[in-house]
Amino acid sequence: MSFVFRNPHEVNPPERERDGLYGVQRIRLPAFLRTIWEWKEDLAVVNSWLLLFCLLQAIAIIFLGIALYLKIHEPTQMIVDLPGYVIWPKTEIFKLNENMIFSFIQEVGKALYEVSPGSYSLSTVADRVSPKVAAAFKEVYVPLAMNGGNGKRIVWNLREVRKYNSPKLPSYLIVAGKCDRACYQIQNGMPDITSESVVILFYISEGRNTPMNPLGLRLEGVEEFQGAEAEKIWSYTVPIVGSPEILKKEPILPSKKRGSEK
Repeated sequence: MSFVFRNPHEVNPPERERDGLYGVQRIRLPAFLRTIWEWKEDLAVVNSWLLLFCLLQAIAIIFLGIALYLKIHEPTQMIVDLPGYVIWPKTEIFKLNENMIFSFIQEVGKALYEVSPGSYSLSTVADRVSPKVAAAFKEVYVPLAMNGGNGKRIVWNLREVRKYNSPKLPSYLIVAGKCDRACYQIQNGMPDITSESVVILFYISEGRNTPMNPLGLRLEGVEEFQGAEAEKIWSYTVPIVGSPEILKKEPILPSKKRGSEK
């Protein structure tokens, strides 16, 4: 056996010894692959083609990744149709509006602020309230609910919402709500009813949409104002228009409850 050198990039495989039964055979790729892998029998040319192919493949993968990212993070679409009419379903981009925010705060606020004798639970709004907010409210309201001797009951209602802009927390959606709160209890065998109007700032962040939280909103903190201070805060608010920008940020602690809530 012998090796035949033709150029620095090629070494012919060994040839079998000639005999009467076996002819000369060379170890070669199939003919349809020689065009690429044995381009002019020059390894430098083959490596150049491989480098170009890998570069084009990397560019295609980058474009595919960008397309998948944009598809995953595109705005949620809602199917809009009129019941009772045969029309083609239309789609529109999901946007927060005042009614959605009002419903969110109304449902969450009732769970947080309302107390019945022997009953106080936040399980229905667990996905829409941060753990720190839930723990702070339970610390105050669970003892009130468990002390059922005086039959204390707190009823809470939301009347109006407006947007409040804070330069210190620009990434939160801060909603100011005008609320009515009434407290019913029995003192010295007689029913006692007290009511008040307050302004509460709700600090809201955006999370992932889930079946239990279709809007993807989460309450991160609250701050309550009364009297002249409440009127001053309300004067700084503006109507909720369009879809406000909501970004995640580190949660803030809820404010301490007023003396009237304890």
